Amino acid sequence: GEGYSSAVVFDFGGYRHLTGSSSDCYYGVDIKTGRLLWKVDFRNQRGLNLTDVVADKGYVFITSDYGKGSTLVSLKPSGNRFIPEIVWESKLMDNHHGGVILHDGHLYGSGSNSKGWFCLDFLTGKQIWNQPRGKGSITYADGMFYLLDERSGLMSMIKASSEKYDVISEFNVPSGGQSLYWAHPVVCGKRLYIRHWDKVFVYDIRQ
Repeated sequence: GEGYSSAVVFDFGGYRHLTGSSSDCYYGVDIKTGRLLWKVDFRNQRGLNLTDVVADKGYVFITSDYGKGSTLVSLKPSGNRFIPEIVWESKLMDNHHGGVILHDGHLYGSGSNSKGWFCLDFLTGKQIWNQPRGKGSITYADGMFYLLDERSGLMSMIKASSEKYDVISEFNVPSGGQSLYWAHPVVCGKRLYIRHWDKVFVYDIRQ
């Protein structure tokens, strides 16, 4: 079956990798030819792979909700393909679909249900900090993370730092309809854009 993650493109080992997901795996293909370069078996309880991979210097981070968790694999060149080797696995940041960001050697994102927001060391999976409140989507801009809680619509702006969960500002986004806040926030031109249902809310964030 199909997966729901968006494609991520990265260069490694002489190839430009185009990633994708199915219901039971993540994979990378040669962007020039479409030839399969590597595949990681990865299936959760519902067969729903939703979160985009995070790739850096031959490492690929994969995560999923529904009882699965996270794993970091290292791509080892082998002829004209790559062998993915597991570096670490964890149940901490089992991201649903709000996204995960790699910043200064650390992963930032939310876990399922009420696990809240996490900062993990990229190469070891070690938890640096955890803020146990909700889950949702994350965006980075100008040294800040923008965290949108999927149920309450609470927008939290925190410093992009592994030292601690440091809130700079918070406010509640109005409701645009009867649904969860699933659209990812966008920052462009010193403005914060948030869509909910059939409405778009725009905030001036120059301060």
